[in-house]
Amino acid sequence: MVWDIALTRMKYFGYWALLISSSPCLAIQPSTPDAIPAPIRDLQWGQLNFLHTTDTHGWLAGHLQESKRASYGADWGDYISFTTRMREKALAEGNDLLIIDTGDRVEGNGLYDASEPKGAYISDILRQQQIDVMSAGNHELYKQNTSETEFLATVPNFRGSYLASNIDIVHPTTGELVPLAPRFKKFTTEKQGIRIVAFGFLFDFTKNYNNTIVYTVEDTIRTNWFQEAIRDEEVDLFLVIGHVPVRSKEYNAVFEEIRNIHWDVPIQFFGGHYHIRDYARYDSKAYGLASGRFMETIGFMSIDGLSTSKNRLKPAQATPSFNRRYIDNNLYSFHHHTGLDRDSFPSEHGRNVSHLIKQSRDALQLDRVHGCAPQDLWMTRVKYPSQDSMYTWLEKDVLPNQMKDDSRGEKPALVIVNTGAIRFDIFKGPFTQDTTFIVSPFTSGFRYIKDIPYEKAQTVVEILNKQPQILIAPEDHTNCTPWTLAPPEQSMHMHDRIVESDDVATHYLTDQSRLPMSSPFAPEVFPGYTTADDGGIDGDDTVHSPISFYRVPNCIQALISPGTSADPETVDLVYIDFIEPYVALAAKFASIDLDFARDSDVYMPFETLTDIILDWVKDNWKCEDA
Repeated sequence: MVWDIALTRMKYFGYWALLISSSPCLAIQPSTPDAIPAPIRDLQWGQLNFLHTTDTHGWLAGHLQESKRASYGADWGDYISFTTRMREKALAEGNDLLIIDTGDRVEGNGLYDASEPKGAYISDILRQQQIDVMSAGNHELYKQNTSETEFLATVPNFRGSYLASNIDIVHPTTGELVPLAPRFKKFTTEKQGIRIVAFGFLFDFTKNYNNTIVYTVEDTIRTNWFQEAIRDEEVDLFLVIGHVPVRSKEYNAVFEEIRNIHWDVPIQFFGGHYHIRDYARYDSKAYGLASGRFMETIGFMSIDGLSTSKNRLKPAQATPSFNRRYIDNNLYSFHHHTGLDRDSFPSEHGRNVSHLIKQSRDALQLDRVHGCAPQDLWMTRVKYPSQDSMYTWLEKDVLPNQMKDDSRGEKPALVIVNTGAIRFDIFKGPFTQDTTFIVSPFTSGFRYIKDIPYEKAQTVVEILNKQPQILIAPEDHTNCTPWTLAPPEQSMHMHDRIVESDDVATHYLTDQSRLPMSSPFAPEVFPGYTTADDGGIDGDDTVHSPISFYRVPNCIQALISPGTSADPETVDLVYIDFIEPYVALAAKFASIDLDFARDSDVYMPFETLTDIILDWVKDNWKCEDA
């Protein structure tokens, strides 16, 4: 009886490979931890299938420092091998597979940020993948050089695939305002003959550099070209991709506009930006998938029962089914879903790209060690403040010791840093050149307003953290959305999610298998994504135990008061320049009557938060002490 239960469980999870495979899943990057064996849920294929990446932020080498904590070690070359094998599998069954990417491919990893100019290596790596439909993210538009590189390199590299439904750019040569890429495209899939009209949006972004224009989605869907595109009668599926949360006013507007014209045509959305796994239902024939962040997740989506140009179905008979799966980005998952092993899985092209990544990392010296962290420091896995919190470490150790502008003498300062300026955890062990940019990649410097009463400076921080609604109340302040101050993933977590010791078993047993845990063959689970979405709780391909999530404030603060422990009367109000609009608006509500554009000045010229953290690590985290 026990054996029967074990077999049933293994079949449900697709768990056979864990027992019969004795060969390890080896990655090409030398420092990549081996993929951790785990119970796997199978994919449900359909007529039309998708693989989706979003918010990769330069992590094309995979996750190299998270041994025994997670399993996201596959690199872009492994992903190329995966898409190649999955496409072969789809075509052999007479079905189609499309590869989707929805932007924010830059800023966040040494492979992008450590080069001069930034992104010098990553463009050649990225373009090796055959992406069928892709779009821009907001990070492609913050800087003039980034958006121009996107226009001059990435768009041509993916000609015919890159869509920009609501973005224009000033042409770097002619000065003419032109679309960043085509607004939409119509195509027919190879095997099933599915006629698709596709769009590529960016959310209503307002902080782009002035060489680009982002039109609101609401305005865009009223344009003649969009109205003509959605009135196409020869269409089997509308494909709406973009750097847009799948639960957003922008996508709701697109959905409603299409539904006003086509009440029964299926719509598939792909989104991003919030750095989360999510699956949203708009109606019975329209769904949206968001596939995480940082090359942790490969989103899989399938649609079956579509009416096609080769197989016309009456609307009443067309009952498409939509299925999603969030694939952990590692070779164990890749081997399982392709039915291949370490010898048969890699494609020659994929291996070559993995070697290209290694060569690029070597050229950038990304494994160079600057220090050794004595412990793990977490962004949201632990409560703030606490000794294991990244933000407590910044407040208590880094900022007080590193923030000093010699031109200001011994003048006290209150330093404000938004929590979103930190992008990833620090793990016990080597703090490398790569880690430097993984933790904080941004080039923003510091500015300050001098001689602010200390109590009023504290009030500014309180407003930013506890009264953010005042930042978005007046119409003329709609650009200041306070949730952009904190890490993006916090936007979907309104409350702490605290995992108790019993929650692991509870989560496991609430899975569809509902089998007892007593079997000696029960697979061991490790912490990871446990996603609940509009499809239920079984979307993750790998069965994990849950992880706590603690909300953090929008901003942290550190008082720099040399030579005294007493509260100062006045301070320099210091802040990261990226958040100046928020600080300036909060200052008005704190009765600080100053023009920040006129009255502020640079603090610690040429220093960024990245530099400050690195300098502290070099001075304080000696490897011989770790």
